[in-house]
Amino acid sequence: MSNRKQQKATEMADVPEVNTQTGLTPIQEQAAILLASGDSFTAVAEKVSVNRSTLYKWQMQITFQCFFNQQCNDYKNNLKNGLFGLANEALSAIRDCLHSDNEATRLKAAMWVTDKVELSEIGKSDVREAVKDKHITSSLNDWGDFSNFDEKGYKTELRQLGLNLEE
Repeated sequence: MSNRKQQKATEMADVPEVNTQTGLTPIQEQAAILLASGDSFTAVAEKVSVNRSTLYKWQMQITFQCFFNQQCNDYKNNLKNGLFGLANEALSAIRDCLHSDNEATRLKAAMWVTDKVELSEIGKSDVREAVKDKHITSSLNDWGDFSNFDEKGYKTELRQLGLNLEE
């Protein structure tokens, strides 16, 4: 093997393999996970042994952005699950506040509960309306918004759900 070919083979061996699912090297994946978990750029750069400017370059790559966003989404879902696990304790604490001897505490708790109930969003309750919304597609053209309704898909989904087409 010639010197040049040998040097090229050595360089290729030094290039880390890219994960075909994420489009990232293991170091890039680790950096994205650490950043999503809240570590600073400086700390992440030290942990994965790269320059901070390299992290900033990676951050501009769509594959890195998507993987980072997925990690953030995973952390957010874990947080939500943890909060749901605390719901009974939180309700108990609010109940205690509502039954407090301190009038200001009772009032604050009552106002907080009222605000939360008032601000909570409730989704659609009409199945046909929800299915219809799923089958409306919007696009932008030269004249503004354009909506298209897929009536065939709408009727097919109603049938699959066991609902009458007439109503």
